[in-house]
Amino acid sequence: MTAPTFDVITTAEASEVAAGGDLDLAVTGRLETLLRRELRLKPPALVFDASAVTFCGARVLTVLLNTTADARRLGVPFALAGRRRALLRPITALGLDRALPVQWSTAEALAWLALVPRLS
Repeated sequence: MTAPTFDVITTAEASEVAAGGDLDLAVTGRLETLLRRELRLKPPALVFDASAVTFCGARVLTVLLNTTADARRLGVPFALAGRRRALLRPITALGLDRALPVQWSTAEALAWLALVPRLS
């Protein structure tokens, strides 16, 4: 088991919550609190970077789905970054690809977020 880590990186462009290690049921409360805190700050955009995640439990996906809904309600663009098997496999297995699209990197997530309003 790899210990979970969380870092928040804030720039003028976005807040990025970078996670690493095994994200299981034991850390969902911490992750949810962290993402909610960032949303309350209403950054220009919020990116969850899972490029260093080695395991992603189903409850973490619920947190990410709730964050997606909360971000939309608050008008904060939100995206996921880090196309790793640990994140993609459960998303794909549960059919959540459309609700939780994952970009390769934070830079690509920010570029995708810039395009979304034009596609709507």
